[in-house]
Amino acid sequence: MSATPEPTARADHLKLKLMFIQRNTSHLGGTETVFINTSLDAKDTWINGIYQNSRFAQFRWDPQDLKLYVIAKSFEMPKFRKCSAKTEDAARAKVDAYLAKAAA
Repeated sequence: MSATPEPTARADHLKLKLMFIQRNTSHLGGTETVFINTSLDAKDTWINGIYQNSRFAQFRWDPQDLKLYVIAKSFEMPKFRKCSAKTEDAARAKVDAYLAKAAA
């Protein structure tokens, strides 16, 4: 699994203050799966420095079935329903829309 941290500047167009976004790729079983870890809170504000103590949501996008799933989230985050996303860019746009809604 490789981790590619995203710059916090990506959140600027959402009009959100500090936030955390990280993209990971898994190649288990010969297939690629993309994981997107997000938090509405800045990393230095997490209680005890633990990601799960923030307002977080973890997404999985599977290029094989073209679906975007939420696999874990904070109880403070709104519900996210599984949806289709034909490209990774489309999946990221849906994640951005979800984060904008959650921050409102």
